[in-house]
Amino acid sequence: MAFRPAEGGCLCGAVRYRIEQEPALADICHCAMCRKSAGAPFIAWIAVPYAGFHWTQGKPAAYRSSKDSTRCFCGNCGSQMAMVGGPTPDLVGVSIGSLDEPERFTPTAEGWASVKLPWVKLAMTLESHPENNPAF
Repeated sequence: MAFRPAEGGCLCGAVRYRIEQEPALADICHCAMCRKSAGAPFIAWIAVPYAGFHWTQGKPAAYRSSKDSTRCFCGNCGSQMAMVGGPTPDLVGVSIGSLDEPERFTPTAEGWASVKLPWVKLAMTLESHPENNPAF
């Protein structure tokens, strides 16, 4: 079956994007940078081929959160939508929470489980990696 494009954007609607290729993976990250940037105990991502991701409305603001990764967010409302760079620059990390239909993508793995907050208990068992998910 062909991939049905997915769309998403920020809370205020100023910045929008479209995904036109099947994500390579869906995972949860427990690292401190993801926690801080999301203001949450973890963040759920899909990794999309760079060629299949397009900004369709507005221009996101950007913050270089590490030497090789940049987080893209709305400069108006602050919603984090994507992360580019990192160990797999051919993939764009898209925050599942910023999708119009987040229920379409279920994480199958978790990265940085070694620093997961001790009170976080997921409702499902995921493939667990103590550091980065090697596929992302």
